[in-house]
Amino acid sequence: MNPCPKNIIIRLKGKKKTEFRKAVAKRALEFCEVCGGHAPRLWGGYFNSMWCGHIHHIKSVGSGGGDTMGENGTKNNAQWLCASCHRAKHDGKR
Repeated sequence: MNPCPKNIIIRLKGKKKTEFRKAVAKRALEFCEVCGGHAPRLWGGYFNSMWCGHIHHIKSVGSGGGDTMGENGTKNNAQWLCASCHRAKHDGKR
């Protein structure tokens, strides 16, 4: 029996979730991975949802997607997007 099944969903909380967001933003150099616009992790030292970048899960967490960046054999399930592109990704999906 395989002690580590492939279908484990990684869901991070608290400090690990914050570190995950930082890592995705750093990978994207704080630019939207769709339109290329500047999407900083923090705006003026604090989070402002209109101006800051957002994590987008390619496969939603509710559908079984996890907090993964494609490291250590995991599939990439995170994109760094500006607020406009993140909103557009979700339009019509709810």
